[in-house]
Amino acid sequence: MFSFNLIDSKWITCILPSGEREELSIKETFERVSDIQEIFDPSPLVTAAIHRLLLAILHRNFGPANETEWANLWNDGKGDWDKAKLTTYLDKWHSRFDLFDEKYPFYQCATIPVNATDAKGKPKSYAKSVSNMVHELATGDNATLFDHSIEDNPRALSSAEATRLLVAFQSFAVGGLITFESGQDRNKFGSADNAALVKGAVILVKGDNLFQTLMLNLHKYNRNDAEPFEIDRNDAPVWECENNLLREERPKGLLDLLTWQSRRIKLIPEQVNNGQTIVTQVVIMKGNQFPDGFYLYDKEPMLAFRKVLKPSKGQDPYPPLAFQEEKALWRDSFSLFKATENSKTKPKIIVWLGYLADDEIIPWSTTYHLALMGLVTSKAKVSLWRHERLPLPLKYLETENEYLLDKLRQALEMAESVGRLFDTSFIKTAYIDKKGAEKTVAIPSPLFNLASELLPKDQNGKVDLDAVKNLIRSLSPSRPYWAQLGISFNELVTRLPEDKSGENDEYGKTVLPWWAKEIRRAACDAFEETTNSFDRSARMLKAVTLAENAFHTQLDKILKNIETKGGEKS
Repeated sequence: MFSFNLIDSKWITCILPSGEREELSIKETFERVSDIQEIFDPSPLVTAAIHRLLLAILHRNFGPANETEWANLWNDGKGDWDKAKLTTYLDKWHSRFDLFDEKYPFYQCATIPVNATDAKGKPKSYAKSVSNMVHELATGDNATLFDHSIEDNPRALSSAEATRLLVAFQSFAVGGLITFESGQDRNKFGSADNAALVKGAVILVKGDNLFQTLMLNLHKYNRNDAEPFEIDRNDAPVWECENNLLREERPKGLLDLLTWQSRRIKLIPEQVNNGQTIVTQVVIMKGNQFPDGFYLYDKEPMLAFRKVLKPSKGQDPYPPLAFQEEKALWRDSFSLFKATENSKTKPKIIVWLGYLADDEIIPWSTTYHLALMGLVTSKAKVSLWRHERLPLPLKYLETENEYLLDKLRQALEMAESVGRLFDTSFIKTAYIDKKGAEKTVAIPSPLFNLASELLPKDQNGKVDLDAVKNLIRSLSPSRPYWAQLGISFNELVTRLPEDKSGENDEYGKTVLPWWAKEIRRAACDAFEETTNSFDRSARMLKAVTLAENAFHTQLDKILKNIETKGGEKS
C-alpha cells in the first residue's frame, strides 16, 4: 500500500536564513514558520499554490474576523498562533492529506477509472504521462520552456515532486480538450475551463520571514461582513468535503476558492527497486467549473483586475491583470497601489493592508515586497511563466496621499512615452500651434524612418509598410530598454515616498530628475545596441544618422524639462 502524508512527509521547499534549502512537512513548516525565510520553488506556480494551501489551513483555524483578531495573531510581527489548535486540526484531518489514500487521495478523485474498454470492446487506458501536469515540460501543444524532457520519455517524479505539481496544477491547469470516460457526453465532459489563476498575475506580499508573509496575505474572513466576499455556511477546504467534484457552481467562500479542484486527478504510484515510490502516469479529467456569468472580480484577494469598457457577450467585464509576453508587470504597477474608477482595481489583499495601517497595526513607514507570479497563455498553450518582485512601501496605500501616487503615475507615463519611440509605426507628439493651442500630430517613429531608408522602394518610391514593421520587430529595440529600466524602477518606488519637500508635500523633486536620466540612459543604450547591429556602409550610416537625430529630438521633448526643472511636468 502506498502512502505519502503531506502533514508528516517532507515536500515543501523552504529557504532558511542561512540560505540553505530544506524540505519540510506541513506540520514542520508551521512549527518553524518564524525561522523560515521563505517558501521557494523553481516554478512560481508551485510557490503561489503552496502559499494558498497553507493560507486555507490558517483561515480555517483563525479567521481572522476583524482587524483586532488579526493584530493579536500578528503580535507586532513576532507571531502568536495557537500551535495546539493547529496541531489538533491537522490530527483531525490527517488521513485526508495522504497523497495515495484509497478513498480520499489528497487533491485527487479516487473514483475516476484508470482503465476501460472502447466501443469495440478493446481495453484502453486513460493514463497519460505525468508531464501533462508540468507546464514547463513538452506535452501535446505545449512548447518545452525550461526542461528538455519529452512526452514519450518523461522523468519519474518522487512523491514530494508529484505533490508540489499536483497542488499547482489544480490552480493553474490550462483549459481545452481533456480526457473523458467512455459513454460520457463529449460536449459536456470533453473540455474543461481554465483553472482559477491561469489568466491572472498572483500577488503575494512578502515579509521578513514566512510567518510574516502568511500573515500579510491572511485577509479578513468574516461571514457577517461578506469579507473577502459572500461566505456560505458550508464553506470549507476541499479535504473536509465528502462530495466536492464535478460541481458547476460559485465557490461557497474563500476556503472553497483557495482549494478549488479544477480537475479530477488520480496519480498512479509505483515502486522501484530501491523501495522508493515514484509517479510517471496520471489520469486527468474535468473537475469543478465556475458557472456562466461567475467572475473572480471582487472575490479573489490575490489578483488585481481591469475593467473592459465594452465587453462582448460572455466576456469577463473585469478580467484579472495578467502577464504579457512583451511587457513586464511593473509597468502596470500603478494599478497595484491605486484603484481607478473606470479602469482598474487593486488587489483586495493590498486594500486590507491599508486598513491595518490605518489602524496603526502595521506602520505606514514599512516597506514590504510583492512577488508577482503566473503564466502567459494563448489558445490553451503556455508561452512562459513569470516571477517578478516589486517593493511595496505602504505609504502608497494612504488614502490621502494622492500627490505621491500622482508622481508615480507621472514617472510611469514618462517611461511609456519614451518607450513609444521604439514603436513599429507612428507616435503621437504634442505641439503648440500659432494660436497657442496645444495639439497632437502623428509622426513616424525614429526606427520607422530608419527601416524605411533601408528597405527597397517600389516604382512609386514607396516602401512596404508591413516589411518596415517586420524589420523593426525582428530587431526588438524596446526589449533592452525595458529590461534595463526595470532594474531602476525598484529603486524609484523605494525612494519616491522619502523624497518629499515643501508645505504641499511635493514628491519627487530629486528622484524624478534622476529617473528621467535613467530613462535617457536606458533609451540611448537600447537605440545604440539596435543600430550597432547594422553594417557601416555609407547608405547605412546616413539612415542611422537621420534616425538618431529624430530619436534624440523626441527624447529631449519628453525628458528635458523633468531633468532640468526638478520634477515638473513636461
